[in-house]
Amino acid sequence: MSENDHNKITGSSQALKANRQMMPPNWEGIILVAASATGFSTLAILGKLAYASGLNLSSLLALRFLGAAAILWVWLLLRNGWKVTLAQAIKATLLGAIGFAIEATLFFSALLYADAGVVTLLLYTYPAFVTLLAWIIEGETPDRYRQIALAVALVGCLLAADISQQTVAPLGVAFGLASGIWYALYLMCGARLLKTVEPVVTSAYVSSGAAFSFVIATLVTHQLTLPHSLQSFSVVVGIAVLATAVPFVALFAGIQKIGTTRASIVSTIEPVMTVLLGLFFLGEQLESAQLLGGLMVVASVILANLGANWGGH
Repeated sequence: MSENDHNKITGSSQALKANRQMMPPNWEGIILVAASATGFSTLAILGKLAYASGLNLSSLLALRFLGAAAILWVWLLLRNGWKVTLAQAIKATLLGAIGFAIEATLFFSALLYADAGVVTLLLYTYPAFVTLLAWIIEGETPDRYRQIALAVALVGCLLAADISQQTVAPLGVAFGLASGIWYALYLMCGARLLKTVEPVVTSAYVSSGAAFSFVIATLVTHQLTLPHSLQSFSVVVGIAVLATAVPFVALFAGIQKIGTTRASIVSTIEPVMTVLLGLFFLGEQLESAQLLGGLMVVASVILANLGANWGGH
């Protein structure tokens, strides 16, 4: 290859890279992930209300995923869009039965020991772990803006959690942080599966797998409890639809458009929403440190928009 040809190729490569840097934000992907985060933000609040209505951990999660799976499968059957290969079906089901089931158990266990806002904020240490895993496994080196944004988000989450206060039990902190680490692993596996399976289909199989795990758990432990009042029934429906089925699909669809790392950054609006909902519906107090932390989380989303290429992969 001549030096002239090499220069042409190098110039074309640089021009392509420049064009990608100038691509407008993929607002459809951003809106989908933001909608997902808003739906998920109600989960901790509804979980607290479900516990107050007499539902136990395994029963609540079994009903949550059974309801979500039913909604998603009806939708897929009406569209005749449920067909996947056996290997894809097994992977998606295991992703729910093992991956999401464990994350949900850790998250709802944390709710037994800490406020809803604190638990959600601890979960949101996961963007840092997503970026770290993407760097180690896929070689996706974060740019300077994203590194700063994730650092700000992490500090903000820790401040908003206010883990030094005596009202937060150590087990609540431990379960909350563990749910963040496991959620990062779950998202990485889910992103790989989404390269070949549609978001709604993935969500249906994931929900079915998680439902299977929790139904077995309730039967083995003989702890099955069902909603016995209008309030408990409404809470279960809300968890299955508003906090599971809808945000499931929106999150996977958004990941397809803007990638796992960027989706994790946009999703940091969830803990802020949860803290506000907890303040309004549960009377949870928002300390000055928590307010500062919430503002830092929002600032991290804005900062990430300054440097990242939001056009997708």
